[in-house]
Amino acid sequence: MHVLILGGTTEARRLAELLAAERLPGLRVTNSLAGRVAAPRMPPGEVRVGGFGGAEGLAVWLGEHTVDLLVDATHPFAGTISFNAARAAATARIPLLALRRPGWAPAAGDDWHEAGSLAEAAALL
Repeated sequence: MHVLILGGTTEARRLAELLAAERLPGLRVTNSLAGRVAAPRMPPGEVRVGGFGGAEGLAVWLGEHTVDLLVDATHPFAGTISFNAARAAATARIPLLALRRPGWAPAAGDDWHEAGSLAEAAALL
């Protein structure tokens, strides 16, 4: 089984580490990094750096590299790659696992400040 992890996040690296530690026979993991960080912490397994050329390019890459599972473990604000991942997985007819961070919730000891607009938020800084 070939798994492509779209990453660059702590969650993506941790998943790659867990899969590597399992040493499952026949499991191949490729990690994809966007290439926007000068010296990223490299995850275990194969690593590719750079874009795919949109959803169509990613779908082609998935087929050419016989990927069986696509994991979207990208940054929460990386909406374009998540959208492209969903389209590419559908085009390539492979499963997509999207890892999502839980939202922030107030906890004891926090010091939250709420603002009704960007101007109010800027004034709080």
